[in-house]
Amino acid sequence: MRFCPKCGSLMRVKGNKMVCSKCGHSDHDVEKVILKENINHENDKTIIADGETIEGRVAISLCPRCGSARAILLNKKKRLYRCMTCSFVYTI
Repeated sequence: MRFCPKCGSLMRVKGNKMVCSKCGHSDHDVEKVILKENINHENDKTIIADGETIEGRVAISLCPRCGSARAILLNKKKRLYRCMTCSFVYTI
């Protein structure tokens, strides 16, 4: 992360240079940016249903393709689910 030497705002990567989001100052020294996502597994559940063990973020949601109520929550913010029966990925 780099801040603009002129105004102190956050500089963003655009192509092969860093550009200030406020005043437009540019610098050709590009920093390597690594994005990380931490997943909290405290809410993960283990459910045994119909002789199957399901681990992870299990949700009850009706699949629009097959009508199954068993799904895994893939992304909470985007409300993205994957059906455990037909593997169809859908949003609500």
